[in-house]
Amino acid sequence: MDQMKKKSKNDRILHTSKITWVKDESEMSSEERWNKISSLLATGVIRLIQEKEKVPERKSVNSITLAQLKLSCRHTEEMLRAGVTENMAIRTLELFVDVYSKILMGGSATPHHVREIKHWSKAALKLKSPETLKKAGSYFRVEHGTPRRELARKVLAVFLKKKLDQQSLDELVRNHWKLAVITLEEDVKLARIARSKGYDTPDARWAAAEIEF
Repeated sequence: MDQMKKKSKNDRILHTSKITWVKDESEMSSEERWNKISSLLATGVIRLIQEKEKVPERKSVNSITLAQLKLSCRHTEEMLRAGVTENMAIRTLELFVDVYSKILMGGSATPHHVREIKHWSKAALKLKSPETLKKAGSYFRVEHGTPRRELARKVLAVFLKKKLDQQSLDELVRNHWKLAVITLEEDVKLARIARSKGYDTPDARWAAAEIEF
């Protein structure tokens, strides 16, 4: 009886030993190794996704909300009624609309720089080089397809009609806010032809100044 118990115990030890031996990576087949690696990778990816979902999206402290834009619209309206010139009254709204637009379109609440603009005129591309980028202000301009003031006026007009909401604001931005890099010569030409005049689209305005992309 004792011998049978001893044999049974030895079998269990042998069985455990075999399992351990099979799990030894150096003794695994290629398929077993691949399955193990795939499992570990899948586990890692799942954990990364779970961790990412737990972390709230960080927003810039300079982000502008719809409520803040409406406040700026009211402020602009009050100043205009008080006799303040549009040139002075609308400046804060211009800035707010521009920052809101840039963030909505995938940018950040930082000053515009040619390095972050993807849309370049043909003439600007010919001038683009490591050397000219170091002194970008001497060669290029970041141009708003719709002048900042014109877009601010559009936002204010919708606000005064009591129709400014998230959908109408975002639609205005997507239809009219677009940046491009142009040369100083093109900037001068644009100033003569269409500096503050509004067009249906940014591309139509640039075309009016014969700026090619």
